[in-house]
Amino acid sequence: MHPLIYEVLPSQEERYPVDADCYAPTGEDRGLCDQRLRNESLGLFQVAGGGVNLMWSIRDDECQNLLPQRQFITSEEVERHGIHQYWKRDKWQYLMFVVQPTFSWGHLSITEDAFRKILASLRIFTPFLQVVHTFGQKTNDKQRARDLVYDRLYPSATYEFCYNIRYFELNGRGRGNPWSLRQTGVYQKCMSNERSVWLLLNYSNYLSDRVSAALAEESNLVGACAASPLVPHIFILSTAARNWDQYTENLGQKVMLFEEKAYSSRIDEKYLDDYELLFADVQKIALLGDTITVATTVIKGQRATLSRCSKLHIKLHGRNLRKCNCDMTSTLSMLKVDLQHYHEVLLGLVRTTSKTTQLLSAILATRANDSLRAIMATIQTGIAELQLQSRKTGLDTASLLKITTQGHKDGFIIKVLTQIATVFLPASLVATLFSSTIFSNSSNNISYVSLYFTITVPLLLVTILLLFFLEKGLWLQRLFRNS
Repeated sequence: MHPLIYEVLPSQEERYPVDADCYAPTGEDRGLCDQRLRNESLGLFQVAGGGVNLMWSIRDDECQNLLPQRQFITSEEVERHGIHQYWKRDKWQYLMFVVQPTFSWGHLSITEDAFRKILASLRIFTPFLQVVHTFGQKTNDKQRARDLVYDRLYPSATYEFCYNIRYFELNGRGRGNPWSLRQTGVYQKCMSNERSVWLLLNYSNYLSDRVSAALAEESNLVGACAASPLVPHIFILSTAARNWDQYTENLGQKVMLFEEKAYSSRIDEKYLDDYELLFADVQKIALLGDTITVATTVIKGQRATLSRCSKLHIKLHGRNLRKCNCDMTSTLSMLKVDLQHYHEVLLGLVRTTSKTTQLLSAILATRANDSLRAIMATIQTGIAELQLQSRKTGLDTASLLKITTQGHKDGFIIKVLTQIATVFLPASLVATLFSSTIFSNSSNNISYVSLYFTITVPLLLVTILLLFFLEKGLWLQRLFRNS
């Protein structure tokens, strides 16, 4: 087994987890753990600045009470001098190192080298790195979201216990969703002398007060109960589970609004008191379903952590022959019952949300189909009217074509008659002249017949040529060419 933290001090060159004398599960590659931590360093840690809050307690010899102490250690101090001098102090009951993020989805407020120094000095087992990787810079709650719990019990009554626990808290923003998903990383190493070393990632002021109260209660149980170092974990789990009643009530009210819409809306006919259903309602209920699913995952993680804590409590009791009068067993049982109840409530909300989503989708689909059928009927009516109008137009066109054809025939006949009349026009003109008084006084030796044909024939030839040119359009071509 690796040495306890206060027996052998790590060297300044020791690099966690490659060179650190800490526990690693069988088959785990420390080099890969080191590489992953180095690759994700920019997202996990600050480049410079930050530090760690150190809290510890010393026991007063006179009144035997714990006196809490606090100190902030910068990253530069940790990198230069380490943290060895803090556990060399006598009479401390617990040491607690707290690393806070810059904001909810931000980096851990410490440098990578300083954080590695702390891990190496405390000889923290490598499974805790899985908890560390759930923190760092994020863009949403679902990124790197994972509920983890690990423990290791050693033969010398020493154990290591770590987990990442997520929970819901009111954010107090006054806008948008009043609830936010938080997470806290917890690590504890309890030595055989019932001293504890803690490393906490991201915990609130309320959780800090509860942990302080838990450590004070733990000090009263030291020596009386072998599982007393687990008392703070019960306080942490109780803190994480304290808002389930309000949160499930809030989710239930939101689901109830959509459920009322789904069960009260009519499909075939819309009344004045009917709800206005939109596709946005389906989107909102689907988003609410995702939120409830996340909450179900969160409470599963809390139940898994509680179960592992209960098993560790049983193991510690099994190693101790002293009779214990603490109520940790009953407290764990009550917390287990509460979490099971809220888990069942969330599962019920998941089922209700799924049914409501399906019903709302079916109503909208049916209404859309009805609207589509009405539109199709209107379109078909319009098409029938257009077809009827087209038939009427076709008949009118046929009549116009018949009239036009008849007009062409009549025009051709008139043309032929006109040409015939034009051919006889010179003869008529000459005959008119001969019947006038112009030729009445002429000498009698003139032959009027020969004179008539002499005048008529040339005029007739000229008229025929004019008709030919007019028919062929030759005079128009010459006219256009000249112009």
